[in-house]
Amino acid sequence: MILNNRRLFVGYLELDGRIDRGYVLANGDRIEAVGWGELTVSGSVPVRVFHPDAVIRQGQFNAHSHPEQSIYVDMVDPAWDLGTWCRNTIYRYSPFLTPRQVRLACRRAFSRMALYGTSTVMVSFYLHNGRGNLYDREVIAAARDVGIRLIFGRMTYDVISKDAYEGKRRSQEGYYETVEDGERYLRELMELEGSDVVVAPAVHSMHGSTEDAIVTALRVGYELDRPVQFHLSEDKGDVDISLDSYGCRPVEFLDSLVSSGKVPGLDKMIVSDCCWVDETERALMADRGISAVLNPRMNDRVGVGFTDLPALVDSSIPLFLGTDGEASNDDLSLENERSFLKDRYDGVVSRSVIDEIGKGTFAFGNRKIGPLRPGRLCDFRVDDKDGKTVHLFVGASQVVRDGRLVKLDLESDVEAPLSEEIEKMRETVEI
Repeated sequence: MILNNRRLFVGYLELDGRIDRGYVLANGDRIEAVGWGELTVSGSVPVRVFHPDAVIRQGQFNAHSHPEQSIYVDMVDPAWDLGTWCRNTIYRYSPFLTPRQVRLACRRAFSRMALYGTSTVMVSFYLHNGRGNLYDREVIAAARDVGIRLIFGRMTYDVISKDAYEGKRRSQEGYYETVEDGERYLRELMELEGSDVVVAPAVHSMHGSTEDAIVTALRVGYELDRPVQFHLSEDKGDVDISLDSYGCRPVEFLDSLVSSGKVPGLDKMIVSDCCWVDETERALMADRGISAVLNPRMNDRVGVGFTDLPALVDSSIPLFLGTDGEASNDDLSLENERSFLKDRYDGVVSRSVIDEIGKGTFAFGNRKIGPLRPGRLCDFRVDDKDGKTVHLFVGASQVVRDGRLVKLDLESDVEAPLSEEIEKMRETVEI
């Protein structure tokens, strides 16, 4: 590794299930060395020593998020099912959101994630509102405002439901793009990539994406070596749509794209939810190398169904955790997702197995996030004795210090201006 900007972090370290005195040596934005005990470093290297009650842990990876939905947090009823939630939030307001409102909402989401110890988030974004990349750029800007690392899934949504009610139809018309336009805008947006941002193709679901959109996203994903996000069987309706349209279940349909030579494979896919996936589909997912993201609290709260976690664990499908949108969840904490799963599967799935969900390696462009190892991106959090994140480092640069954001003031830069924008949004829709 070429010497660049070396910094040494010393304190109690969690690594491979063990907590002991150790160190992380950063070289630029990557880890040069990590291990137990003391490290002797040649030359002058700044050293940061953490409190003896604190623990250095890998940064959290939130693998599925709709950050703009944080604008709806204070107007939802937790008892709403998914249909009611959509009617009263995204289908009511999203056509009228402004770029500024999107940026502030995403600042709120990314800020709250960072304060929970999330260093990288993968976003699935379809709110284009017929404006090309105007809104997409605001999401990327918000991530940079906070300092969080972003995999931006630019989604092609190319279905307008023929029987949709007015609000839903109007929203879908805003999300809608042709496959050709979606790919063009994706490639255009890649000019914003950097050490902190990767742009990737995404598609919505069996109800929001045509076969052409799915095939194109996978083709581009393989060409660019990027992950491809897809909502897989979040509710039973997607299974019914697949059966009616293609004569098979969703994963069987995806598998047929490979068998027919339309796409080179499925191992670039990272699918979310998986509430209505059966045994045959799980076997195909494992065989094709598909990864899955669980959004357990969101699925439970809006009543769409629930992932069969024991079966997914037994299938050896790589699993990650997400929070979906904050307004359809209780908060944006991945540790709270793990706690929820532990309670639900107490005595059925080992707590240690659940603890490891979402902590695997994941590609970030030509680099990797994941467990603290030499060569990986130097993203870590420092938790106090109660497990609360007090410091967060992304690429060895501090994003959270003593429980507060480094780059933004949460009240003056996020909450106060967002509250003003929410009032404007309500007035606009009512007019």
